[in-house]
Amino acid sequence: MSDAAELLKVIKQSALEAVDASKPVRFFFGEVIHADPLQINVEQKMQLGRSRLVLSRNVTDYETEITVDTNTEQALDDHRHAFAFTTEGAGEPLHVHGISGSTEPVGLAHTHEIKRRMKVTVHNRLAAGDKVILLQNKGGQQYLVLDRIG
Repeated sequence: MSDAAELLKVIKQSALEAVDASKPVRFFFGEVIHADPLQINVEQKMQLGRSRLVLSRNVTDYETEITVDTNTEQALDDHRHAFAFTTEGAGEPLHVHGISGSTEPVGLAHTHEIKRRMKVTVHNRLAAGDKVILLQNKGGQQYLVLDRIG
């Protein structure tokens, strides 16, 4: 190979490396094939197992604290009883009285105030079929699973 051809080859390689250096990460799209153990098919070219994946909080189950300040919906309505009965043989001459009516309403309607800080679990774990966006680190050994898409 001539010196000019060798020099051209070195210049091309240097240019490619400079372009690569300016792109420290690359975006990829993938689909979860299996949730447990986690396996993601990346752009139908390769499958990545859990050891090559770094999961963001957006794609994992996690616990967090929230503050709740609310009232429950009204439970129960007012309550009353209806009644009806007859009397028999009450005095002379024999006669019958029919009595019916209802009791006064009893107020049972109520709500509950809930105001407290509590720990909850957010269920964000990946499932088979989820479409995801990934970032490949420089060197291509690890992939950060950023979030679901679509």
